[in-house]
Amino acid sequence: MVKLNNGNNYEFLCNVKLTKEKFPIAYNAKVEEFVANGMTQNEAEKYLAQSVFELELYYSKDNGCFAVEADAVENGATIYDPYTGEKCEDWVD
Repeated sequence: MVKLNNGNNYEFLCNVKLTKEKFPIAYNAKVEEFVANGMTQNEAEKYLAQSVFELELYYSKDNGCFAVEADAVENGATIYDPYTGEKCEDWVD
């Protein structure tokens, strides 16, 4: 079971700037998400042009590493292990 990071247990991976050229699949999915939540296409693209996403590193035992947006974890999003489909648990000190 993967446990989500907290302030005392955090593994920064990198900052990512989503662009059409370098990450077209993730870029288009993020634009679609923003548009579905009320932004215009133009507003979503402008926002992405100015944004950097911080990623945290996780490891799924016997499967591999994966990254998650730090903001999603901090904001209480439900995060699933992409290999097993299991819900990741909140970190308990």
